[in-house]
Amino acid sequence: MNERDGEIKGGAGSRAVQVLIALGKSVCYLALFLGMQVLVVLPVAVAAGVQSALGNWETAEQLYSVLYESATALTAVSGLFTIAAVLLFYLIRREKLEESLWLRRVEGPGLLAGAALAPALYLGITVAMMALPEAWMDSYAEASASVGDGGVGGAIAVVLVAPVVEEFIFRGLIMTRLARAMPGRLAAALSAAVFGACHGHPVWFAYAFVLGVVFGLMDLRLGSIWPSILAHMVFNAIGQVFSLLPEDDGVVMGAYLALLAVAVVLPILARKGVKALFRPAPRPLPAQEGGRPAQPRNDDWNPWDE
Repeated sequence: MNERDGEIKGGAGSRAVQVLIALGKSVCYLALFLGMQVLVVLPVAVAAGVQSALGNWETAEQLYSVLYESATALTAVSGLFTIAAVLLFYLIRREKLEESLWLRRVEGPGLLAGAALAPALYLGITVAMMALPEAWMDSYAEASASVGDGGVGGAIAVVLVAPVVEEFIFRGLIMTRLARAMPGRLAAALSAAVFGACHGHPVWFAYAFVLGVVFGLMDLRLGSIWPSILAHMVFNAIGQVFSLLPEDDGVVMGAYLALLAVAVVLPILARKGVKALFRPAPRPLPAQEGGRPAQPRNDDWNPWDE
C-alpha cells in the first residue's frame, strides 16, 4: 500500500469516527428529549395504573383522560425541561449558546423568509393530504384529535412552545451535530426523519419529514435556527385557526382562498429574504487552525457542501 492509499484510508477512518460521534451525540439528545417526556407523564400514568389496580375505575379513567387531553401541553413542558437541561450543561461549560445551539442573529429579510413561505407550505401539504385515502385521513384525524383541544393553554403550547422546543432539539442540536460530520443535506434529511418519527402516525410522519427538511435546509443556508422557529410558529398558528373553523363548506373554502392569497402575497413582500434562500451559495471561508471552517455569519458561508 502506497502513501497515498494510506492517506485515503486514514481520512475515511477519521470521517467514520466523526460520523459515529455525531450520531452518538444525536442519540443522546433524542434520548434526553424522550426521557423528559416519560418523566413528565410517568407520575400521572402510575397513579392511573394504581387506581385501576385498586378498582377505582372512574378515577383511573379521569387520569387517563388528563393524559390524552393534555398530551400536547405535557410534551411542551417536557421539551422546556429538555431545553433547560441543555442550557444548564452549556452554561456550566461556559460555551456561547448562540454558537453551540445556532441561536445566531439573522438580518430581517432572512429571518422572515421562512415565515413568509409557511402559508404556501401549509397549503401545499393540505392539498397533498386531500389526495390520500379516506381511511388514512380518518386514522390521522383520530390520532391528532387532542392537538389544540386544551383551550388557550393548548394553543400556546402548539403555536409558541412546541416550535421553539422542536426546532431547538431537532435542528439546533441534532441536525447541527450531524452536519459537522456529513453533508448538510443528508444531516437535514436524517434529523427530519427523526422529527417525523417522533410524531408517530404515518401521515404525520410524512408531512413532518417534509417540513423538517425544508426547515433544516433553511437553517443551514442562514446559519441560525431562528428562521425555522418563526416559520414553524406561523405554520402551527395556521393549523390552529383552521381547527377552530365551523364545519361549513363555504366558511372552509373562504378560509382556503384567503390562505392562498396570503401564500402568494407574503413571499412577494419578503422577496429579499426568499431570494437569499435560493441564490447560489458563496464559496466557504478559509479554514481556521484545526481544519474547521471559519465562523459562518448569516449568508457568508453555506455548510451544505462540507
